[in-house]
Amino acid sequence: MLEKNKKAVVAVALAALATSAGAQDGPVKVGFAADLTGACAALSEDGLNGAKIAAEEINAVGGILGRQVELIVRDTQTKPDEGAKVARDLITNDRIDVLTGVCSSAVMLAESAVSAELKVPFYAAIGSTQRANIELFQPYFWQVQANATMEAYAAAEYVAKKPEWEKISALGSDYEWGHTSVAAFTERLKELRPDIAFADPIYAKVGETAMAPYITATLAQQPDAVFAPLFGPSLGATLKQGQGFGFFQKTNLVTLMTVDTLQSQGASMPAANVYGIARAPFFALEQSPEVTAFIETYRAAYGEYPTDWAINAYDGLHFYAAVAEKAGTVEAEAIIAALPQVSFDGLREKGLTIRALDGQMNAPVYVGKAAKVEGYDFPILTEVEKFEGAPLMPAEDLILQAREAAR
Repeated sequence: MLEKNKKAVVAVALAALATSAGAQDGPVKVGFAADLTGACAALSEDGLNGAKIAAEEINAVGGILGRQVELIVRDTQTKPDEGAKVARDLITNDRIDVLTGVCSSAVMLAESAVSAELKVPFYAAIGSTQRANIELFQPYFWQVQANATMEAYAAAEYVAKKPEWEKISALGSDYEWGHTSVAAFTERLKELRPDIAFADPIYAKVGETAMAPYITATLAQQPDAVFAPLFGPSLGATLKQGQGFGFFQKTNLVTLMTVDTLQSQGASMPAANVYGIARAPFFALEQSPEVTAFIETYRAAYGEYPTDWAINAYDGLHFYAAVAEKAGTVEAEAIIAALPQVSFDGLREKGLTIRALDGQMNAPVYVGKAAKVEGYDFPILTEVEKFEGAPLMPAEDLILQAREAAR
């Protein structure tokens, strides 16, 4: 009986070793749990396109540590509960090595909780709430773009240089990202320009397209400029419907203005007084051979210019590959230990790094004025100012205070 049990134990051990060896020899599995339907659909689709190109490039040179990259794509429907369910399924059933793809801040926090519980690395290349870095930070998470607070700080720095703007209104999406952005923008701008007056913020539900009531309420405050953390359908509706109310003759709009929004506006874009915050506008990047090659590859594959979301997702997967090469494995603990040791030259900038305290990349933020430029059939940002990421990152003592307060 003892001999039989011993043989059974040995058999189980050998099977486990075989499974482990097979996993090490198999593909590196990237779980792309993306918001492919719902308010985030267009952004997530572009991110997936960028990740596909990155995976193809990595595989063409031998993969990660000699293993091919496999993207396993799932739709979260832009719903937090579905995001958590999809993340758990990817980890437990598909046995992914890393999780990414998310757009919605609420979905991102739900997926981050699953990542922490199951101890699987998770990085964000689209969703950007700073809560994932600060109050709800967990050690298996990192961001490869500026978080919402950093973007709001950059917008405040830009607005502060407009002395003629003396009263500011805010019109944001009524969820985590919108509220966080308005609060951070207001806080930083008050420090920079104590003379500025602030109207009470106005919030529209996520995905709202009937923006007339919000536009008229904002104009009633008679602001010199409006800070508007809106995206997708709500932002597009504001740009179109605002023209009927003389919005862009009466005030200035400072909003998230990524390439997808610029492309969707085309000739209908307001002719003046629109200022954009961007994460990776292809036309404002240093035109290195790598950037030029990526733009050409993307256009050949998808028939349009790459958006900020595509570029960040592309950089994000290449960065993960660099971290894995540094770690010598895709094992979770080794990946996390190697994160702050890697300096990465991406499409946006050279020397991109992750801060261990909050998993935040020192990614830049771009702000410029929207205008129609010869050579493009859609407006682009002009007079672009690039804000380096490191000075925008919240101070370490403030992060620790915020975490303590959240507890």
